[in-house]
Amino acid sequence: MAPLRKSLLESVDSFNDVPVTIEARFEERLMDVRDVLAIRPDAVVRLSQPAGETLGVYVGNVLLASAEVTVLGDRLALRITEFVRFDP
Repeated sequence: MAPLRKSLLESVDSFNDVPVTIEARFEERLMDVRDVLAIRPDAVVRLSQPAGETLGVYVGNVLLASAEVTVLGDRLALRITEFVRFDP
């Protein structure tokens, strides 16, 4: 392992136990307040993203990966399909 990479990984170790929020975003949609107020139980809000498309997985506002939705037992889960490449 290159010395710079090893040094960077060692300096990041102190952050290993810091909790972060992970978000999976389907898409953002602009709606009028009138339309938002009209949403009721069993309403369907149409999205432009086709079914089966991957979702963006974010840590904070930083895109980390792409993922697909899957079912694990009785819960929804994410299967990571690709990580975003970060160039140092």
